[in-house]
Amino acid sequence: MDTWRTHMPAGMNLKSEPYASNLSSPRKGYDIAAYCQQHGLDYVNRVGPLTLKRFLDYSDWYTKQLVPDVIDVAVTNVSRVDGGFLVGFSDGEPLITRQVVVATGMLPYATIPAELSGLPSDLVSHTSAHNELDRFQGRRVAVVGAGQSALETAALLREAGADVLVIVRRPELTWPDPNPERVSPLGRVRRPVTNLCEGWRCAFWNTPAAFRRLPQDMRITKARTVLGPCGSWWLKDRVEGVLDVLTSHRIREAMPSGSGVRLLLDGPRRSTIEAEYVIAGTGYRIDLARLSFLTEKLRAEVATLNRYPVVTRAGQSSVPGLYFVGAPTAVSLGPSARFIAGTQNTSGRVARSVARRARRRGGHLVTSATSDQAQRLSKDVTFKETV
Repeated sequence: MDTWRTHMPAGMNLKSEPYASNLSSPRKGYDIAAYCQQHGLDYVNRVGPLTLKRFLDYSDWYTKQLVPDVIDVAVTNVSRVDGGFLVGFSDGEPLITRQVVVATGMLPYATIPAELSGLPSDLVSHTSAHNELDRFQGRRVAVVGAGQSALETAALLREAGADVLVIVRRPELTWPDPNPERVSPLGRVRRPVTNLCEGWRCAFWNTPAAFRRLPQDMRITKARTVLGPCGSWWLKDRVEGVLDVLTSHRIREAMPSGSGVRLLLDGPRRSTIEAEYVIAGTGYRIDLARLSFLTEKLRAEVATLNRYPVVTRAGQSSVPGLYFVGAPTAVSLGPSARFIAGTQNTSGRVARSVARRARRRGGHLVTSATSDQAQRLSKDVTFKETV
């Protein structure tokens, strides 16, 4: 949850509806509705929105109830040894384990486009770099992107007192209709409600078994583009007619100018924009090479497709015992893997697969990688770490 807690801006709302923001649980009673009921809080199942603060409070409660013994440590390297893996940490002795679950979230894949990457770090950053936006009060900020992170960051910047310009390549912004009226039984047939989204297409994209049957080229495309850049219905009134939005324009070049930035734009009319800072809401690009804590040798052993690790239905890669969950599995399990909803489709299968492998080898404990143990694995473990 570190990504949500320290890399998302204060005051934000989740893009997903409340019913679609539940963490996967092995039994009932640990969803957001149950959390709100136990704590005497109002809860709206659909057409929320759900605030970041409420989601973090829920996740803290969930963790305390179901996984209270989580150890928060930073992994520095994972390498393959005979029969398993050697896992090193920034603080503490390394461990030997037969199984590793890589659950790093999206941060390693944050992408700033090439036309902005040449700017110094004090003039440009990704939306995920900002937990507080108050420091931009009174400053001219250019926000690049048409997705939720760009648009909500822009709205929050304005509300924090910044002068904001949004630069979008598309001819217009997209705002999906939430169909706010209560969904009737007949409506659910016409427009199925899934944890991912609503509609028959959503039902397909939320079904990994069906997605896995698609041709390879289509899986590569749909893993990235389904539910692509758009803004939430509740954000529209805070953007359109409020923010200065420049559509159909692309940044051709960016350069330092005085204490700020000069952006050269291509579009219906070629123009030059001056700003004091640029924030890129330009998404994430999955690339196994970005997981630097996996040794180069180990990464080379993982079969990939378009830089995504190829995994089984249970999330296991081509390296036995090495699992991936979340967005990196989207090319194998479908676009739901990019969202909280995807935990409902994968967590149970990953847990059962890990447990079966552990039972076959007769143990569940971690072994310290001391010198006399480094070449021999005597126990099994499921290791999960978020970096």
